[in-house]
Amino acid sequence: MRPATNGPDSLLISYLTLRQAVGWLAILLVPAMVFGDMLLGHTHYIRVSVSAYYHSSVRDEYVGIICCIALFLFSYNGYSKQDSIFSKLAGFFALCIALLPTSATDDKTDLISKAHYITSGIFFAILAYMSVFLFTKTSGTNMTLQKRQRNRVYRVCGIVMAVAVIGIPIDGIPAVHALVGAYKPTLILEIIALTSFGISWLVKGEFILQDKP
Repeated sequence: MRPATNGPDSLLISYLTLRQAVGWLAILLVPAMVFGDMLLGHTHYIRVSVSAYYHSSVRDEYVGIICCIALFLFSYNGYSKQDSIFSKLAGFFALCIALLPTSATDDKTDLISKAHYITSGIFFAILAYMSVFLFTKTSGTNMTLQKRQRNRVYRVCGIVMAVAVIGIPIDGIPAVHALVGAYKPTLILEIIALTSFGISWLVKGEFILQDKP
């Protein structure tokens, strides 16, 4: 299903490109941080979370990519007023993630760190909701095979995002972290959530599973 527009074809193309840009930025965020820090900061280790890269040699890139995602989300209107509202809310909370960094120390009990994690959770909750409940909407009575396939992808991505985000605070439990902390579970869960977010938007941008003419 494509957004209705009275404008030229270029306007439609820009919508698809916008969605794909959001998807690629989400998927490439972590690789850009990890390899960028290794190259620019001459480090030989991977940090415990995406947020930790704020306190690294790629701080500007970290803030810049997230602000780009926020800007694209602010620019996205979707099919209805509900799409527009939720995408702009997601954009606002993405800005909060970029501008409210976590503490550089292991102590994350300060107010700004708490605000960072809360806004991150809300950000992904909104994206999961959009993927499961908004992206799956359709107009008309006949749904194409590709639309059915896309809807399955949207639902899976939304559920995976939700589960991954729920798992992040569980890693904060001392007993759990003592068992799995060496494997950087927070970063892994963030990668899963960001990749699911990216795939959902790439599919929405018709990078894959587009309707056949």
